[in-house]
Amino acid sequence: MAHRVEQEPERVIDLAGRSLPPAHYEVEINPVTELLNLRTYKSGVFEAGGYEWSLCLHPQGDPDLKGNDPVFMSLYLLMEEPNKLGDDERIVVDYKFFAFNYNSWTYVIFTEKGKELRAFSRATTKLGLPKFLSLETFNDPKNGYCMDDHCIFGAEVMVSKSKRKMETLTIVKNPPQNTITCKIPQFSTSSKHPQYSKAFKVGEWEWYIPRTKKKLKVFRQRNGAQQGKSLSVYLQAQGLRPRIKMYVEAKLRVLNKNPTKNKEKEVNGWLSDIYWNCGDREFMRWEDLEKSNGGFVNKKELAFEVEILVISNVDRSDEWV
Repeated sequence: MAHRVEQEPERVIDLAGRSLPPAHYEVEINPVTELLNLRTYKSGVFEAGGYEWSLCLHPQGDPDLKGNDPVFMSLYLLMEEPNKLGDDERIVVDYKFFAFNYNSWTYVIFTEKGKELRAFSRATTKLGLPKFLSLETFNDPKNGYCMDDHCIFGAEVMVSKSKRKMETLTIVKNPPQNTITCKIPQFSTSSKHPQYSKAFKVGEWEWYIPRTKKKLKVFRQRNGAQQGKSLSVYLQAQGLRPRIKMYVEAKLRVLNKNPTKNKEKEVNGWLSDIYWNCGDREFMRWEDLEKSNGGFVNKKELAFEVEILVISNVDRSDEWV
């Protein structure tokens, strides 16, 4: 089982590591003896999350840090071309560094304690570990970080958006003016196409259904090539904002001259600009509509009542991470 050892305030080391190599960048360096003579090593550029990065290794420690302990190697992630970012734009990153261990044949993982997510910007283009790996540990063959004067380092860079979506869901039960009567004029029992009522709003305030209207869609349910025996009734939302989902519970009634013969069913669903229907495929028998004295189709009109029981509103905003 992997275990993590906190060896320095700035880092956490997963000594167990993993067998899989780093996803975004790996470099094999030789000879190690010459690497240790360099003041700075800068890697080639690699892409991750739609941005370009490079690594900066100070084999003898970062010379720019006051009071830096020279026995520690320093390793940093650099953002290439930060000027492509907007003035206030930040790129939030979860990055990990790796050092290959030839003894266990695994990649040991190095991360920052308590700083798994860091933000790059025009002003902050370099982040990492001033105390990445001690030279004493690195140089000791027993520790497995060098073999035949070779060593391997790597990095993974997981980029998230600098902004996140904040969503507030408000559930309204029995909203005001929640019962609407609508009709489908010129309703035809012989039509093979869907038939619609006019669109209608629910309630006198639109804050819980912003820019949303609804209408009823009815058609004769079909089974393959066979004419169906049922009337399908759906509540259909129009004008929903993209990426917003709205919950609705409603009672749908097909009205009869005799109210005791009304057909009623309760429906519910999450509606969006892609999936905007909720209803019942077998709402009532089609033959009841076709009866001349059935009381449902009057003067070529089919009347409905829609009672909204529950409806939701979503308010969304962007927030800096």
